Amino acid sequence: MNRKFSDYIVYVDESGHSNWTAAPEYPLLCLNFCMFDKEYYINKIVPKFNTLKFKYWGCDNLILHERDLRKSDKIKNASMKSKYQSLYGERKKVFLDELSNFMEQADFISFCVVMDKNKIPNPHKSFDPYNICLSRGFRQIWEYLNHNNVEELEKDLHIIFESRGRNEDRELSKAYQQIQLSGSLAGQSARYDFSNFKLEIMDKKSNSSGLQIADLTARSIGNHYLHGTDQRQKVDLRSAQIILEKMIFCTDEKCEKGAYDIVHDHMPK
Repeated sequence: MNRKFSDYIVYVDESGHSNWTAAPEYPLLCLNFCMFDKEYYINKIVPKFNTLKFKYWGCDNLILHERDLRKSDKIKNASMKSKYQSLYGERKKVFLDELSNFMEQADFISFCVVMDKNKIPNPHKSFDPYNICLSRGFRQIWEYLNHNNVEELEKDLHIIFESRGRNEDRELSKAYQQIQLSGSLAGQSARYDFSNFKLEIMDKKSNSSGLQIADLTARSIGNHYLHGTDQRQKVDLRSAQIILEKMIFCTDEKCEKGAYDIVHDHMPK
C-alpha cells in the first residue's frame, strides 16, 4: 500500500529556555510551528531565502539565527562570528529590511504557543514545559486541518525539530510517543488523533530554511506578548506584526487569524 504524504510540512523552533527557570528579562518559552505548502516551499521559499544569503555572504554556508543577529558579539565560533560581524551599520540595516520583506511576502502559517512560566499553576509543573508546548502545538495543527483541509489528517505530516542535544532529543521522542498515542500528555483524549504526525529531529548543521524561519520569527512573538502584558516597554513590533499576519489560533469551534496560544489562558487553575 502506497503511503500518502501530506501536502504540508512543519518546522518548529523555540525562543527561551526549555526549563521552568523564568529569566527576569524573558520569562517565556515560545514554541513556533511554521507550516508550509511543500511545493511552494521547494520552489519559492528555499530559493529566495538562499538568494538573500548569496547576496550578503557570497555563499549559502550560513545558518541564520535570531540570537546571533541580535548578539553577534556573543558568538563563540570564530568563523561564524566573523560572518555575522560583517553585517554592521547601514549594511546590517539594509539586510534586516530585506529579511523583513522576505518574511512579509513569504506564504506560510504560524502556530505559536507562548508559555509565561511565572503564570503556570504549580500542579502543572510536573511536566516538561517544552513538552506541554509540543502537545498544544500539535492540537493547533490538528484543529486547523480539521477545520480547513480534513483529508490531510489521513496523510503523513512530517514535523521537523532542530536537535537540542542527546538528552533533550530523547525526552522529546518520549513525549512525542505519548502525545501521539493518547492525544495528550496527561491522559487519553478522544478528540485528537496524531498517529499521522511524524516526528523528525534534524541536526543543527543541516542549514534548513524552514528551521531558520521558525527560529527567526519565534522571539518576535514572545516580545509581542511581553509588550502586551506590560512586561516590556521598548519593543520593535514590526517583525511581530509581520508574523501575526500569518498566525492562526484554533479551537474546536473556529480558527482566528492574528492570535497565538497563551498557555495559562487555557489551563485550569
